[in-house]
Amino acid sequence: MFNRKRPSGSEITTAVTTTIGMTLTLLLIGILLTIGYLGFHWGQELRQEARVQVFFQREANPEVLAEAREILRTDPAVESSNYIDAETASRELEAELGESFVDFLGYVPLADVMDLRMLPEASTSDELRVAVERMENIAGVSEVVWQAELLEQIESTIQRLVWPLAGLALVFLFAALALMNNTIRLTVFGRRFLIKTMQLVGAHPRSIRAPFIRQGLYYGVISGALAFAAINSVLAIVQVENAAILDDFTPTILATLFGVLISLGVLFGVSSTAFAVNRFLKRRLDTLH
Repeated sequence: MFNRKRPSGSEITTAVTTTIGMTLTLLLIGILLTIGYLGFHWGQELRQEARVQVFFQREANPEVLAEAREILRTDPAVESSNYIDAETASRELEAELGESFVDFLGYVPLADVMDLRMLPEASTSDELRVAVERMENIAGVSEVVWQAELLEQIESTIQRLVWPLAGLALVFLFAALALMNNTIRLTVFGRRFLIKTMQLVGAHPRSIRAPFIRQGLYYGVISGALAFAAINSVLAIVQVENAAILDDFTPTILATLFGVLISLGVLFGVSSTAFAVNRFLKRRLDTLH
């Protein structure tokens, strides 16, 4: 059966239906992985919106302030920083208010400030508390302000959403794997008599399994590639409505997704095929009907 150059119509139908079934399964898994990645990435970005503002002492020595700014800029928890001196801040505030309060007061009431955007891994409540405590001990720093309550609300909201969605994704994942396994088993089931015939004429189990496993490998590779192409098409359609969504999908991320889908396709195709063939190898001939 495996040596014929031209496959029969039933073999072509079986190959097409098996590939479609595995592709749909891998597509579902790929969509779950994509949504999970986007959710994780957006959660990190949302945490990073809880900025840290460092106010400097107004009467501090300029050298001390310069050193403090450099320490903050190079802090291991800081991703980027924006320094605003008191005079610039005063001019911006006067432009908003439409009057000069500096002339009325006789001095600049504002302090130099540095706005810090923290790294994603440092944008949690526990990590920020440690970072803020470290920054408060820097010479020349007057006060460190961060939105603790906002960050705690963000983390609480994320936690309430993560576990239900993770449970739902797990259910879909098991359903997808069961669907793929059944698809492979039905493919092998149609050839159960061939398997038993080869076994009865003395063929070694390894030689019987080999062409089926090779076919399962081909199905896995093709299905993984088709699933990846389908996900790319979906992302391209979504990009028409929101061009920024693909910013999160770097070539490295897309290559990783492609590799994962191909690997899962090969893994499930080969393992499910081997399991199904072994099942029929162990059964008696009179139980195959």
